[in-house]
Amino acid sequence: MTSAVPGRPAPGAWPSPIEAEDVARADGVPGWAELVPEPSGLAVWWDEPRPLEGGRRCVVRRSPDGTVQDLLPDGFNARSRLHEYGGRAWRPVSLPAGGPAGGAPDGPAPALVFVDWHDQRLLLAAPGARPRPLTAAAPDAAGDPPVRYGDLYAPPGRAEVWCVRESVGAGPREVRRALVAVPLDGSAVDDPARVRVLADGHDFLACPRLSPDGRHLSWIGWNHPAMPWDGTDLCVAALDGPDGPDGAPRVVAGGADCSVVQAEWRDADTLWAVADPDGWWNLRLVPLDGGPDRAVAPRPEEFGGALWRPGAAWFAPLPDGRAVAVHGTGSDRRLGVVDPSDDSVRDLPLPYSDFTATVHAADGRAVCVAGSPDAHHRVVLADLAAVGTGGPRHEALTGEALAPRSAGWLPHPRTEVFRDADGQPVHAVLYPPRNADHALAPGELPPWVVFVHGGPTGSSPMALDLEVAFFTSRGIGVADVDYGGSTGHGRAYRERLRGTWGVVDVADCAAVARGLVARGLADERRLAVRGGSAGGWTALASLTSAGLYAGAVSHYGITDPLAWAADTHDFESRYLDGLIGPLPEAAERYEERSPVRHAHRASGPALLMHGLEDVVVGPEQSRAFAAALEAAGLPCTLLEFPGEQHGWRRSSTIVAALNAELAFYRRIFGLVEDPAEQSGERPAARSARSAPRTPDAPAPRRADPDPAGAAVGRPAGPPSSADGPARGGTR
Repeated sequence: MTSAVPGRPAPGAWPSPIEAEDVARADGVPGWAELVPEPSGLAVWWDEPRPLEGGRRCVVRRSPDGTVQDLLPDGFNARSRLHEYGGRAWRPVSLPAGGPAGGAPDGPAPALVFVDWHDQRLLLAAPGARPRPLTAAAPDAAGDPPVRYGDLYAPPGRAEVWCVRESVGAGPREVRRALVAVPLDGSAVDDPARVRVLADGHDFLACPRLSPDGRHLSWIGWNHPAMPWDGTDLCVAALDGPDGPDGAPRVVAGGADCSVVQAEWRDADTLWAVADPDGWWNLRLVPLDGGPDRAVAPRPEEFGGALWRPGAAWFAPLPDGRAVAVHGTGSDRRLGVVDPSDDSVRDLPLPYSDFTATVHAADGRAVCVAGSPDAHHRVVLADLAAVGTGGPRHEALTGEALAPRSAGWLPHPRTEVFRDADGQPVHAVLYPPRNADHALAPGELPPWVVFVHGGPTGSSPMALDLEVAFFTSRGIGVADVDYGGSTGHGRAYRERLRGTWGVVDVADCAAVARGLVARGLADERRLAVRGGSAGGWTALASLTSAGLYAGAVSHYGITDPLAWAADTHDFESRYLDGLIGPLPEAAERYEERSPVRHAHRASGPALLMHGLEDVVVGPEQSRAFAAALEAAGLPCTLLEFPGEQHGWRRSSTIVAALNAELAFYRRIFGLVEDPAEQSGERPAARSARSAPRTPDAPAPRRADPDPAGAAVGRPAGPPSSADGPARGGTR
C-alpha cells in the first residue's frame, strides 16, 4: 500500500534509527533490589539481564561511594527454575567473622547466596572468593536437576538461608515442595540431612518469614487446582528452639476465595499481609491472637499482584510500624507510605508510573524498580523523608545508558477504555506512531498491532520499551490490551476470564481493534495481533475466529489446550480448570476453542516463533499449528531457536525475532512488493524452520529459560521482576 502522499514512505515503512540491535542492548528489566547495610554505609544490590552474555542474570552491587561491581563471575547465572518461572534467586547474607563460611576477620561481611541456573544448586559467593556450593550436586548432571531452590530468605541472626525446595520425580507432575533451612557452612554438600524441613503440607509454598522475636514462622501455601491469585492460606507455626516448628500450623488469613500474595511481620504479634477478601489486594493487619484482621487504608486499588514468582515484594515494613508500598490501578501506580494509625497513604514524589514487585526499605530509604512512558525500568533509591514534601530526593541508579539516540522517535502512550459488546470496560494502553522525520498526512490511517500480554493473569505496564518503539517509530501503532482476566483492576475484572479463556480475551482484543477503527485511528484493512505464551494463544484464537486481522504473530504460544494441559509443568497443570474447565468434563470446550482445530478459518498468515528448550509451552504447540495451516493450504512461517526456552534472552535471538516480525507486518500490510499478495492470491503454504547460531551464547553450558517476567523482555506479567518471563510476553 502506498502513502497518501506520493514520494513519501507509507506508515509502517518509515525509516527509524531504533534498530533491533538497540532493543537487544536495552532489553530487560532489573530484578530484585535490596538495601544492604555495610560498615561504610548502605549498599544497593540488584540483578540485571545480560543479553550479550548468553542471557544470564548477574547480581551487582552499588557501594556506598557509588561504585558498581559484579558480584557474580562470568559463567554464573542467578536464576531459579522453581515452578519453571523462577522466583527470588539470591539474597545477601551476613557471615560471622572468621567463621567456617568465610566471614571477614573484622566483623560481619555481606555475602551472596544464589541459585545457579545451570544445576540449580545453592551457592555462596563470599567477598573475594569464588562461589562454592551449599547443597549437594544433582545425581545426573546431564538431565534436569531433580532438586530446585527458590524464594530465598535470610532469617536474621541465623547462619542459614530459608527457601522453597522443589524435588522433581520421574515426571513433570511428580513434584514435592517444602520450606527448608540450608546451613551457610557448606555442611549439607556432603550430608543432605543437614537441610532441615521447616514446613510442608501444601502443593505450593512461598514467603517464609521469621518473627522479630524468633518465636514464629509464617508462610503462604496453596493447593491444586487453585492458582495463587485464586486462594491461598497464610500460615503461622510456633518455633521450638532453632530446629523448626513446634506443633501444627494455624491458618490466620486467606482461604479458598481469598488470595494472600505477600506477608511480612510488623512486630512479634502482628503480620502485614496483602490479601483480597474485599475484591482488591489491599494491605491488612493480621493479629496472631485469632482476632479479626483489618484493612489498612482500604480502597479500590491493588497493593499486590499475581504471584507468578515467589519472592515478589509489593511492600516493605518500616521499623516504626508503617509500610512502604506500591499501589494503584492498571497502568497508574505509585509508591507510598501506608500509616495504620490514620489509614493514610502518602506518596513519594517519584516521576514514575509503573513499579515491579520488588520493594525494600532500610535506614529511612527505599529501593524499587520503576519505569514511566519516558523512562525504562530502572533501580531507584528514594528518601522516605521526602513523603509529603514534594521534593525530589530520589536517585536513578540504572537506566541512563539505555536512552535511544533521539527522543523524537519514542511514542507518547495514553490509557484508553473501550467497551465490549455488553458495555463492559476493556482497558488498553495506546502507542500511536511517532517519528521525528515523518507524520501521518491528513486522512492517512496507519496499521496497528494489538499486543496481547501473557499470563493470561498478567497486565500491560505503561513504561518506555524500545520493543514498542521499534514498531511505532516505523509508523505501526501498538495497542497493549488489559483484556478481561488481567490484573490491576480488582478480582471481579480478573474473574471475567473464569471459564471463558479463548472467548473474553479474544472479544476484548477485537473490541479494542474495532474501537481504533471507529475512532478514526486505524486502517481496518491493516490490523494484526501478536502475543507470547498465553498471549500467543489469544493471538491465534483471534486469527481463527474474529475475522478481523490481516495476520498474527505468536511467540512460544499455546495452540492446543488439550495437549498442553496433558504435558505442561506442575505449577500450571490445573490452571485451565479455572480458565476453560476441569477435564475430562470440559473436553468438548477445549476442542471448540483450540486454534489448531480451526486453523482453516484463519483470516491471514501466521508467524510462529519458539525456543527448542521450552518446557513451559513445548515447541510441539507451534509445530501443530503450522502443520494445521499447511494442511489447509494457508500461509505460515515457523522459526525455531535452539538454546532458547520460554522467552528470548540472547541478543541474537531478540534481533532475529524482531526483524522477522517487522518483515511479516510489512508483508501482510502490503508495504513490500510481493506479486502474489498484491494480486490478492494466497501464496502456497510456507513453513521455514530457522536454527540460527548465536555467537553471543556460550557453548559449554546449557542456555537459560524463562513466566516470568522477564528473562529478557517485556515483563509481563508481570513486569514482574526478576528472572522471568522473557521477550514476547509472559508464561
